[in-house]
Amino acid sequence: MPVPVHHASGTLHVPEDTLADWPSAQFACTQERGIVVKALGLELTSVFQPIFAADAETIIGEEGLLRASIRRKAISPADVFKSAARGECLVAFDRLCRSLHLMNHLAGPQKDKTLFLNVHPELLIAVEKQHGEAFERILQDQGLKPTDVVLEILESAIPDAQETDLTHAVQNYRQRGYRIAIDDYGQKNANLCRLLSLSPDIVKLDKVLIHATDNNSKAQRLLGQLVEMLHGLDSQVVIEGIESAEQLAIAKESGADFFQGYFLAEPRYLNKHI
Repeated sequence: MPVPVHHASGTLHVPEDTLADWPSAQFACTQERGIVVKALGLELTSVFQPIFAADAETIIGEEGLLRASIRRKAISPADVFKSAARGECLVAFDRLCRSLHLMNHLAGPQKDKTLFLNVHPELLIAVEKQHGEAFERILQDQGLKPTDVVLEILESAIPDAQETDLTHAVQNYRQRGYRIAIDDYGQKNANLCRLLSLSPDIVKLDKVLIHATDNNSKAQRLLGQLVEMLHGLDSQVVIEGIESAEQLAIAKESGADFFQGYFLAEPRYLNKHI
């Protein structure tokens, strides 16, 4: 029996697969934070940060980010996922979070834009086969397709010994129609070999790279060369962490395809800034 969730622009229902995973979860819509769900003793909701086209004005999509609290005390997403892993419900919990982001996205002003969703790295190797099948049913349940979604993967979190599993999982997702983004590239050791094997549709450059260009002409040139190299791999490039007009100008000069950062727009609950 579908569970309806009423919001300002209409009514959504909780996906059946999500209810099967979490029959005791309580969904509700709040004025301040949009759609929230209570699960694992936590209150979970979404914020969204827009991603802009090369003109830095047109929004092409938005990234869903988790916000969690217990008795109104905020808990970091990393700690929440560690708790889920200890409770051996990581796969279902990750899917719950993506379902929540999906519902908030569809209730928000950018519902016709691309939704960027993080996939917990351990999930990619925890599911032996049929990667993305359950979430594809959830998308269909909500009237969307895999092509409406970009899955963001933090590839640096996967040990080298499991690189083959990562590659197979990514190939499976792509065959289903999802676009794949490598997130926070350059945060640690930038692994060019993995980029070659994964062939991501999009590479999101970590904020440390744009921040390194402040008053540093050499770093500015290197940023442009990196963008050019990634274009040579047939990947589009997002520069993350833009926090000033100067950084935006440098990002534009680099030739990157998309931009994201607090200078352009902060994360928000549906259509509200946090």
